[in-house]
Amino acid sequence: MSLTTANVFNGYLEGITLADIVQLACLERYERKLEVRGENFLGVIYFSGGEIVHAEAGSLTGSKAFLEIMSCPGGSFSFTTSSTETQTIHDSWNFLLMEAMRFIDERSDIVSLASAFTSLSVLVVDDSRFFTKALVKLFDEELGARIAGKADNADDALRILEREKPDLVTMDVNMSVPLKHIMIRTPVPVALMSDFSETNFATMMEYLCLGAVDLVEKPKDEASWNIVGKRFKRLGQNIKEFRIRNIRRARTPAVADFKIPVGGPARKLFIILGGVGSLIELQKILVSIQTLNEAAGLIFLDLYPGVTNHLASYFEKLTIINPMNLESGMPLRSSQCGITYWHGSWEITVDDNGAAVPIMQNDTGLLDADLLLKSAASAFGDRLTVIILSGTDLQMAEGLMEVSSRRGRILLQEPDSCLFPGPILQLEALHLHESFIEAEKVTDLLGDILK
Repeated sequence: MSLTTANVFNGYLEGITLADIVQLACLERYERKLEVRGENFLGVIYFSGGEIVHAEAGSLTGSKAFLEIMSCPGGSFSFTTSSTETQTIHDSWNFLLMEAMRFIDERSDIVSLASAFTSLSVLVVDDSRFFTKALVKLFDEELGARIAGKADNADDALRILEREKPDLVTMDVNMSVPLKHIMIRTPVPVALMSDFSETNFATMMEYLCLGAVDLVEKPKDEASWNIVGKRFKRLGQNIKEFRIRNIRRARTPAVADFKIPVGGPARKLFIILGGVGSLIELQKILVSIQTLNEAAGLIFLDLYPGVTNHLASYFEKLTIINPMNLESGMPLRSSQCGITYWHGSWEITVDDNGAAVPIMQNDTGLLDADLLLKSAASAFGDRLTVIILSGTDLQMAEGLMEVSSRRGRILLQEPDSCLFPGPILQLEALHLHESFIEAEKVTDLLGDILK
């Protein structure tokens, strides 16, 4: 690095991204111009007063130009003092950055999904020839993954694991494969498969405590095979980013020795959003709650659709609060906690008696987290707490901004404890969260909401 006669430093900074430069420009609050050059590409972003005010790239201006500039795969940039009288952007800079991250992710998903699955290797562990054959066909022919091996007993499974080191293992939960040994000797994402029954589900939760990452019901017909295929497709998209060694194994909790009675309309609300790798962290949070006199809870998880009924019944035995499968139109009462998977458009309304009621406006598609959070912030204001756990890769920047503007609290899981920390690190860039949390200590932070 050298100092030129124009008092400008020239040099090379490794690991600095365009997003870092944009944050710097907004935090310093000066009049600035960021010029980005790539192959046959030129884009310019103007900053003023801590916000992005204008962008242009080719024939594009405003937010569309900003997204194109942030998607530039590489090149050079200059960052200089400059101003403009043109304003084509009115959104806040942290919202724009989140939109840019989502835009880049969606664009890269389209380009790289096929190649991601081509490079994905899978070990199928099942003692049923029928299911093994069907799963191999699903991964090989429909998802384009490489089959690292098939095993119908523990010895073969361990041998293939150590030799092939696959990216994903699917395992029948009823097989006596020592999952604890797998996680110690050859840590790998394991998706558990089984018929969902009370006995099987308790075993699956025990395996999650040992480090498994997902639960999938064994399909029975074409419709359920389609659901399983979509589930594995979603899991495989991000599996290379999983940090297995971040998983903190947990002991299966004891059965709760009493229950808090269901009370009147909830005056306070906590919402928990959890993606892949969040289920055991959620368990730690729920069993640590020792009082919930005025608050209700809503939990939305990235899970196989058929899990939530069994999950609510399982947690009902372990916690003093009252978990249940979330249903549209169910009034939120203190000590109750509704659980569902990521789907549909949920909105928190207030009925004639002053009780908050979650209403499903549309039951298709991925969860509309923005609508959920905006409506909850409107109904509860500073009596709302939002807890976001590992892998929550939902679009929710606008919703979180609304929560923050109404003095609600936002808590993020500590990234070093996340199986899939990427989405949490993106949310950190919004600077809206109060703090990072460890699941075992979250009740200390929740404070008044539990009283």
